[in-house]
Amino acid sequence: MTSDASAVAESYAESRERDWSAFVRERGPLPDYWQRWEERSHGWRVPIEFLQPVGMEMPTVFEGLEPLLARLRDMPEVDLVPVDWLHATWVRVGFLMSTDILWSLVESYYVNAAPRLRRIEPYTVRLGGISVADGERIYLGVDDGGNYREARRQAKLGVPKVYDVLKDDPLVSADGDAFVPTIDIAYFTGLGDRQAVIDAIEPFRDLQVGSIPLTHHKLARVPILPYNHYEAIDVVAEIPMLGQGHRGGYHN
Repeated sequence: MTSDASAVAESYAESRERDWSAFVRERGPLPDYWQRWEERSHGWRVPIEFLQPVGMEMPTVFEGLEPLLARLRDMPEVDLVPVDWLHATWVRVGFLMSTDILWSLVESYYVNAAPRLRRIEPYTVRLGGISVADGERIYLGVDDGGNYREARRQAKLGVPKVYDVLKDDPLVSADGDAFVPTIDIAYFTGLGDRQAVIDAIEPFRDLQVGSIPLTHHKLARVPILPYNHYEAIDVVAEIPMLGQGHRGGYHN
């Protein structure tokens, strides 16, 4: 691991620790994640996302999560995510609705992003570390060596809509991108007891799950519906990572 990659991994671990400390300090009932999603999705509008559908690609890697999932499975506090739906979103481009994204425009996003994203070298992500984000969702850490930050930068340069999204992203500043990739593994239901969740997760906070080699970036439609939150992720484009030696790319 290079010194840069080590620094990124350390910063991700620190982020997980901050998230966990914030969750433990909170008081009061747990939130209902899907109630909040209804609001942030403008009434169950379907998001378009650049993501890595890890559960679809390599479901067996998540066998290492089973000891934690066994603890969480029957708890009223959490709604476990099905393995085939587990994914890491690195840019939510927007929602399918007339005031945001029209389906007819989606093709232009991957057509314009592809020449830049192809120039990224294939890389491996390591999955490990458990925490809670925004007090509402349990996640698995994703150590990508900072490659998703580079993917976000390239997509922003190639796709005007992504540029607009990341321009208003509080993680992006003149000093760089503080994005930390994660995979949501469970959402809070608004029921039960906060301490029960803390007690269940605490022994697994340093759990190491496995590694996955990546060769493509994906753009997908994620059909989250009020009656089925985990409809199959619809991958609409796969962009191969060919590395800096790839000809016919873009010009800076």
